[in-house]
Amino acid sequence: MKIITLAVIMLLTACSSAPDINYYQLPPVVSQATAAQEQQRLLFVEPVQVATFLNGRGLVMQLSEVELVMARQHVWAEPLAQQLQRQVRDRILAHNPAYKAAARAEVATVKLRITIDGFHGTADGYATVSGHFAINAVNALQAFSFQVALQQDGYSALVSALAEGVQQLSMQIAQQLPQ
Repeated sequence: MKIITLAVIMLLTACSSAPDINYYQLPPVVSQATAAQEQQRLLFVEPVQVATFLNGRGLVMQLSEVELVMARQHVWAEPLAQQLQRQVRDRILAHNPAYKAAARAEVATVKLRITIDGFHGTADGYATVSGHFAINAVNALQAFSFQVALQQDGYSALVSALAEGVQQLSMQIAQQLPQ
């Protein structure tokens, strides 16, 4: 009898499979032609600081004023802070040909520091992108907060709406860069 029970348990265990994990990343930025290099300023985007609850791999949903849930099967393909640093830099450069990316902070004419406090979905169908930024260390911190409506249900729609929030942030920063 023990052998039959053991065989049934092994058969059931072999038939079960781990749930699928879906990986997401913010969409790539389409770059535009740039100005002559002699005229360009050098922009360095410092590593983006994200709130601790956003440091996990899972996408985050805010279910109520006090409840946040991190998805287990819908995760970022790479760390969120890295994606945000690259996204903001590339989006600013795509819309502002007077700038090009600086490889190191020491050679940059303009340095950008960003802190993300909110980068998540809400139960009422919005994506929230919030935090603050500073252009060069001498400028005051400027707060930002964007709410983007999801076009449909699902995590793919959430990532698209979050990317739209990053686009809005990038445009706000680009408008304030020294010319």
